[in-house]
Amino acid sequence: MDLQQMRYVLAVAETANFTRAAEQCHIVQSALSHQVARLEKELGARLFERTSRRVRLTAAGEAFLPAARQA
Repeated sequence: MDLQQMRYVLAVAETANFTRAAEQCHIVQSALSHQVARLEKELGARLFERTSRRVRLTAAGEAFLPAARQA
């Protein structure tokens, strides 16, 4: 887990949108999505519930946010 991945998670949580989060982080959306998925795999938990229309934090995502903010 690295600080960049945590920054991406925070951006997605704040914007509730992978595309806007990627723009905010100045990277392409596919790279941001890949890094978030990689972190989720590393943690063994989904941080976001994704549908075609929206993105929401899961319970694990909610629990992860304070640590990400502190980092």
